[in-house]
Parts: sequence; structure tokens; C-alpha cells
Amino acid sequence: MNDLAALRTLIKERIGLHFDAASETTLREALARRIAHTASDGPAAYLARLRADETELMALGSLLTINETYFYREAQHLELLTDHLIPTLRARDRAPPETPIRILSAGCSSGEEPYSIAIALEQRLGAEAAAAVRISAGDLDPEVLERARAGRYGAFTFRALDPALRARHFTRLDNGQHQLAAAIRARVDFLALNLLARDYPPGLQGQDVIFYRNVSIYFDPPTRAQVLAQLARLLNPGGFLIVGVAETLANDIGLLRQHVHRGIFYFSNAPLAPPALAPSRPVRRPPPPLDPARCYTEALALARAERYTEALTRLAMIPLERRSVAALELRALLEFETGAIAAAQASCEQALASDPWSLEALLVSARCARRQGRTQAASTQLARVIYVQPECWRAHYQLAELHRDEGAAASAAREYRIARNLLTAEPPPGAPRPLLPSALSRRDLRLICERHLARLAAQGAD
Repeated sequence: MNDLAALRTLIKERIGLHFDAASETTLREALARRIAHTASDGPAAYLARLRADETELMALGSLLTINETYFYREAQHLELLTDHLIPTLRARDRAPPETPIRILSAGCSSGEEPYSIAIALEQRLGAEAAAAVRISAGDLDPEVLERARAGRYGAFTFRALDPALRARHFTRLDNGQHQLAAAIRARVDFLALNLLARDYPPGLQGQDVIFYRNVSIYFDPPTRAQVLAQLARLLNPGGFLIVGVAETLANDIGLLRQHVHRGIFYFSNAPLAPPALAPSRPVRRPPPPLDPARCYTEALALARAERYTEALTRLAMIPLERRSVAALELRALLEFETGAIAAAQASCEQALASDPWSLEALLVSARCARRQGRTQAASTQLARVIYVQPECWRAHYQLAELHRDEGAAASAAREYRIARNLLTAEPPPGAPRPLLPSALSRRDLRLICERHLARLAAQGAD
């Protein structure tokens, strides 16, 4: 068994993460980074350490599941919680009556999700929220949890947060970060949580609401069912579970009852409705077979109308084995646009496994790599695009941005100049067009390139 196969087997057995052969690049890069970080003597020595060191296993798991998060991500779930689920729970008889409502954020990463829940509840319940609701949050990596407890965040994580809420609950620090108010931090208890563990930490039983969003994308169907069953057992009778908007169908496997409120899907462990008695004669025709091409066309139309979550839900209806490269390209782009960076990278790798020269997959993969700080990987993907499509202004523009990030002013100027010239000329006949329309015109984009060129010239770049 080679090193990557052994690594795949180990992380599947110990923490449930599923990576197929299409994810080889992700695994290889993660393995190299952790070998360097731990100063291990090669892959075999690192794997031996991984089998014996639970902390290192959690660190690797965290690296493999990097999924950029931010405050008020998928805010419709916070509205569902505050406007519907909390009132429903408060209307029930509780014993004793003052028992707080319990909420768990499973797979909380660096804390933006549970803190968003706390802020939303503060908005809804005011000072009463501190006593009325108890929030727990768990994730794999102790280092990530320590960052979550510290509650310090960069400005980019506030891109979906109302500026008034940011001003109310955060204080700007001298280093440019923002410190979350102690009163909000005190409402979240963080703990180490391996969702594949046989036994969860004591005290997690009796949850009223579980947020389990953008986590099951890393699990294969058997693991997904196992984790879902474990989470269901944590819920009080009539408790609720919320998954990511693109994960509803994948988790609707009969363990929990699906509900919809104002177009927002969620689950509960209320008893499933008994099956209806079969009529004496068939009165309904079976549904027509799924048409993947139609699903893709409908998803593309929704995406172009900026209804991204609905488009992702439509794409999720296509079984994995029937997803075309075009469907995977669109899925990757939508996942990136909605902030699911690791999921977008996984979709890119699936598309590239079928078509190594998929233009859209290479471009999105480069954007993912840049967002994750993997500049060499981003540069490699863009070089492949330019090799097959030298007139692709998007690749030259992305490469210019990458060079500018690295401080390579001359290289950045060269690529901005090429992008500007390509945007000035009419696209050649048959040139591939972006899947989604740009918010900026070609003229606006050309002016942006010229502005960057002027700034670089002022810095002395040729």
C-alpha cells in the first residue's frame, strides 16, 4: 500500500473523512505540510506518528477540512432559529420550566457559527438570551478551538455581517483584528469533538437544536449515515437538526423527518409519518427518471439569477456517478461563491479527474488555492489554462493578482497588461465565456487593470 492509500485508509477509519483518488493533490499537499511541520523523517515515519498521536491526527483532519467560514454564513438558518425554532421550543412544556434551550454547533471550526448563533439570539431575546439558551460547539483540532475561544477575527470574516452588529459586538485591535465582546464569548462552550468517535463527550445528550452545516460533504454515504444517527441520539424528543443548504438531500435518508419553513429545509426527530395504506388500484404513475441535463440547465438558470443556494440544491439531485464535468464545474463555482472553499476544491478535483484540461475547474481551483494560501498550486493551475487558452483574460488577471500578492511587481504588471489588451479586443469566435455573468463590464475590468498598472508603475515596476 502506498503512502497516500495508507493515509486515506487511516483518516477514513479514525475520523471518517472520505477522499477518493481524485483528491490525491489535496492529500499529497497536506501530507507534505504536516511532515515539514512535525520534522518527520518522511511519509512512513509521519504515518507511524499519526497512528499514535491523537493530537496530530486532529491537526491533519483540520487541515484537510479547511472550509472558510464567516459570520452569518447562510443567514437564513439563523432566521429559522430565531423566528421559528426558538419560539416553538419555548412554547413547549419543559421540566423544570427554567431549563435552558440547548444548541450544539457540530464542526464549529474557528467559532464563527456558534458566535453568530449567540449574536442572533441576543438580537431576538436581548439580555434574556444568556440564561434562556446554552450553546456548545465542537471541532476536531484543539488549536482551532483555542482560536475560537480567543474570539479574534480578521475583517474578511465579517463580509456577511451587518456593520451595526460588528460595531456593537467587536472591538478593533491594534493589529487590525477584531475582538469579540466577552459577553458573547461567555455564551459558547467549546470542546473537542470527533464526529466519528464511538462515544461523544459526556454532557452532550439532550440537545434541542444541532447545527451540522457543511460538514457531511467530507463523508461517504455510510459514514454520513453513522454520524447522522449519532447526532440524532443527542437530540431531545422533537429536537431539530440543521444542515447546509446544499446538503439537505444527502442527509434525507429516513433517520430524521424533513420539514420546510418559508423555503428553508431542516430536520427533526419527531416520529416519521406512518406509511399510507396502498390503494386497491394504482392511482399514481411513477415519477419520470431523473434527467441530469435538465437538472444542470435549471441549476445554471438559477445561478445566473444569483439564486446560488437553490442552484446547488438542484445540482445535488444529480447522483454523483451521473454528474457531468459541466455540472461539477458549476457546482465548484457556486461552492466557491458561497464560501465553501474546501468543497469547491473537491468538486474541481472531481471534474479534473474526468477532464484534466477543464477550463472552469482549473480557474476555480486556482482561486481556491489562492484563498488557502497555496500560491504555487494556484500558479500551476493558471499556467495550464494559459497553455491551452492563451487568450483567456481571466487566467492572466488571476495570475496578475497572485503576483501582486507575492510582491512580484514586474510579473504582475506584465499579466495585468496582457489582461487589459485581451479585454480591449473583441473575444475571438468560439472563445469560452464565463459560466456566470460578471457584475463588471469588460470596460470596467479594463479600467481596473489600468489602475493597477498605474499603481505598479508608481512603485517602479516596468
